[in-house]
Amino acid sequence: MKLREHEIIAARTNLRGEIQHQESVSIGDRTPEAVVRQIAQLAGELGADAPINGIGIGIGGLIRNREYVVDATFLGWSGVPLAKLVGEATGIPTLVDNDLVAFTEYEHWFGEGRDDDRFAVITLGAGTGFGLVANGAIVTGQDYGIGLVGHWPLDPAGPLCFAGHRGCATSVLNSDSIARHVSDALGRPVDYEQALDLAEAGDPAARRVTEDAGRGLGRLIAAVCNLTLPQRIIIAGEGVRLASIVADAIREGIARDRDPRASTPPIVLGTKNNVDWCRGAAVLAIQAFVHGTLPGV
Repeated sequence: MKLREHEIIAARTNLRGEIQHQESVSIGDRTPEAVVRQIAQLAGELGADAPINGIGIGIGGLIRNREYVVDATFLGWSGVPLAKLVGEATGIPTLVDNDLVAFTEYEHWFGEGRDDDRFAVITLGAGTGFGLVANGAIVTGQDYGIGLVGHWPLDPAGPLCFAGHRGCATSVLNSDSIARHVSDALGRPVDYEQALDLAEAGDPAARRVTEDAGRGLGRLIAAVCNLTLPQRIIIAGEGVRLASIVADAIREGIARDRDPRASTPPIVLGTKNNVDWCRGAAVLAIQAFVHGTLPGV
């Protein structure tokens, strides 16, 4: 399952992460108790004709030990033992992790990075995310889930983010930032997809904003390549369409910060379909099932 601000997306998969059935439901009451009830109902529906061995939940936030939500600002949660609550409500072993960790694990086990020893994931959308697999293992730490890459500097003359950083990934690449900059330039409100539509149609203001974002994305890719030497870069998330519209600007950004002798690894554009994030969450349970480490209920 993937928890979003206003929605729970759920999918039942097999042990290869292949989706067999999917459902979604809007979140009204955001209290943990209400959301857990909705999760339990979805689990019951998805498991009506096939037993469920484990539940994996991906959530944007700071998670500990694949069980405890330290902070999930978009839901207003802090200090929620989500895995325990869901396990008790469903009778099914449950694991919880940061949604980007889960998605990166999916790409590692079953996706584009399954044959690579080192690869990186960059996600675009409401936030900018970064996942890394090195030496065949995902790189995580106590601060994973804070969104640290969102403050990576991309443009010294760029706009300010909420934390006062000038030209960081949050202010340059986040979908709401792009929509706001295009809206300001046009003098009328547009959302992210409308901003991309305008850029694709050649609107000068939208084109300038999105190309600036594309060069920023290229600089972020260059930094990832310079620091981690990945064999592959996977770009995914709800905002991934940006990368296909401003491909030339991305190449400019990469070239700006890379040694001309350096080769750029393959860059794979994923889908913006949120159900793919459910496949990542499923891998949390699949890994534990295969390794015999599913928690008790």
